[in-house]
Amino acid sequence: MNNDNKALFIFGFVFYFIGDLATTYIGLNNGVTEKGFIRVIGSPGLADMVIMKLIFFIALYFLIVFLEKRDNHLCGAILGLIAGMGMTVTWMNALAILEYLSN
Repeated sequence: MNNDNKALFIFGFVFYFIGDLATTYIGLNNGVTEKGFIRVIGSPGLADMVIMKLIFFIALYFLIVFLEKRDNHLCGAILGLIAGMGMTVTWMNALAILEYLSN
């Protein structure tokens, strides 16, 4: 992974990790029902969500490095998805929480 890819990964990481973490935490504290993997771990606190997201991003980083060492060009696609979806996921979560709270 060259320096340009690392910068893109960090950019996507900041928006996706912090934005998704914040909107999920705000939503769960305001009564949004728990779904998916969040339901499996019970009622998560902020520390639980940080640990889950750190595990996910560390695994994703090593997946990208693994693909790049084998000259697989999917690593660029994965980096693009992370950077592009970071803000999209954050805004989608925020809008869903606002809609839920307004009803």
